[in-house]
Amino acid sequence: MADSGPAELITAVKESLEREIRNARFDAGGIRLDCHAVLWQTGSRWNSRRDVWAEKIDSPLETKGREIAELRERIAKLEKQRGQ
Repeated sequence: MADSGPAELITAVKESLEREIRNARFDAGGIRLDCHAVLWQTGSRWNSRRDVWAEKIDSPLETKGREIAELRERIAKLEKQRGQ
């Protein structure tokens, strides 16, 4: 019985260490996945804000572009009329 005591202790320690190693690997993988999730969420939020900003800016820029094109047409017509 005295011989089985240390053998059982060594086996128990070995099995405990194996469980710890397995859990450490899963923990490292979980941490890595959490980091990826944070980056994904941050990128999604940034893209949403950028889209809102772009919609807010694109409309006035389009209006200004149209106004500039109309003014150029008017200037071209006035220059033609002066040239005649």
